[in-house]
Amino acid sequence: MIIISDLDYAEIENHTGWHLRLHGDGSGSLRHDQLPAHHLHFPVGTFDLSPARSLSQRCRGNKSGPVCTALRYHAAMENKINECRCVSGSWTTEMMEKAIGSMQMAVDAGSSERSCRMLRRQWLAAR
Repeated sequence: MIIISDLDYAEIENHTGWHLRLHGDGSGSLRHDQLPAHHLHFPVGTFDLSPARSLSQRCRGNKSGPVCTALRYHAAMENKINECRCVSGSWTTEMMEKAIGSMQMAVDAGSSERSCRMLRRQWLAAR
């Protein structure tokens, strides 16, 4: 059984510039390389972090590629980071799509509406 601490986190980074950081309590934050001033924060319980640890340990390869998604998992109790540059399976894609699809749930003091609009435009432009 995997025990997830609130201090654990996972970072998902895909080849299109999206970065999603998930925390042990289910909260998270989303940003894009081309919009460094805009980011969104998701409330506690939005995401399930439990698959991230085993995925980061079962790395498909350390070579990054044009269709790979990178995953870093920090286990706070062990003070250890597992990094995988090319994750197998669809969990990372599902989490990224959930974050992008749930932008309205995000909370960001002062500028959430503008950040949401800017990030949504970036997502739509890439599709």
